[in-house]
Amino acid sequence: MQSVTYFLPGEVRLTRAQIPVPGDGEVLLKVLLAGMCTTDRHIVQGHFTVPSPRILGHELAGVVQATGPGVSPDWTGKTCGVMPARFCGTCSMCRQGQPQLCQNFECLGNTHDGGFAGYTIVRVEQLVPLDGLPLLDAVWLEPLACVLQALEQLGGRDTPDPVLVSGAGVLGRLMVQVLAAWGKQVAVVDPNPDRVDAAQAMGAQAGWVVPRTGPVSDIASALQAWAGGSIAALIDTTGQPVSIERLLDWAGPRARVLLFGVSSPSAHITISPQKLFTRELTILASSGMTPASFTAAYTLLCSCQLDLSALSAPPVSLEELPDYLLGKRSPNGLKVIVSPDSAGQDQPHD
Repeated sequence: MQSVTYFLPGEVRLTRAQIPVPGDGEVLLKVLLAGMCTTDRHIVQGHFTVPSPRILGHELAGVVQATGPGVSPDWTGKTCGVMPARFCGTCSMCRQGQPQLCQNFECLGNTHDGGFAGYTIVRVEQLVPLDGLPLLDAVWLEPLACVLQALEQLGGRDTPDPVLVSGAGVLGRLMVQVLAAWGKQVAVVDPNPDRVDAAQAMGAQAGWVVPRTGPVSDIASALQAWAGGSIAALIDTTGQPVSIERLLDWAGPRARVLLFGVSSPSAHITISPQKLFTRELTILASSGMTPASFTAAYTLLCSCQLDLSALSAPPVSLEELPDYLLGKRSPNGLKVIVSPDSAGQDQPHD
């Protein structure tokens, strides 16, 4: 079968691999769609340490092709989404109810081969039958679960208004859609005017184009006027120090500032302790999903309150994917969705 494999920072390419055989408690999943995550790009850039060689891809959906020992054959032929992460349940973080910080964390496309391939192995407990949920929506289960876990840090549906989202990329716009579905007053800032417009079309009540560097005093004034003098919750989806520092400047008294974007390991921010002290600011961070947020993501997708088609680029092939992972090609602000070329793929033996 074809697969896209990471070898070293800056080295990812189309390869051939044997179709794997499911073991105890596992199924062989024929991958129908897989999403490219920002995390995949960071792995390729060397920002995360991943054992290599590794087939990447942790946002996926497919059909069960074969079952291993201990798995009911009734799973065969079922179209499923996948919860890619596995948590041990026994480490100190899991016991404290913080599985996203599991010390024995496992994940497809990270500790195990993932979905950028014709077929992959999944443990049966990670499968989620779609039961009518569109296949494209299933690719969004994991990123939406991460968004919902992040918003839970701010209070979930009780997140205080108004909310400012910095960064109108794919996850920023997904964040906006969720907040708007919850009836929140939300605004967005981004250097790209098209992305600001897209975020407003998805539910943001206001948006501003900000320079990547330099002063933003005029925008600060506009933000305060929009917020009625105080922004209660601020979310960075960019991971860029300048964005985070601006949010700390714009935060109102007792505001919560959430770091959601992935930063380079070498990135640093400058924080004024006096500013934190006098405004009683709270800085939060969220780096993953939990089983609870994954279940919540499935429920929200089934409610049909989100328009994910507006965030997705037309599917690309496995052959095209390495150029997107390496930044040689861009999906123009949309999510890269991979449709493995099953025609001509080797077929598993019974």
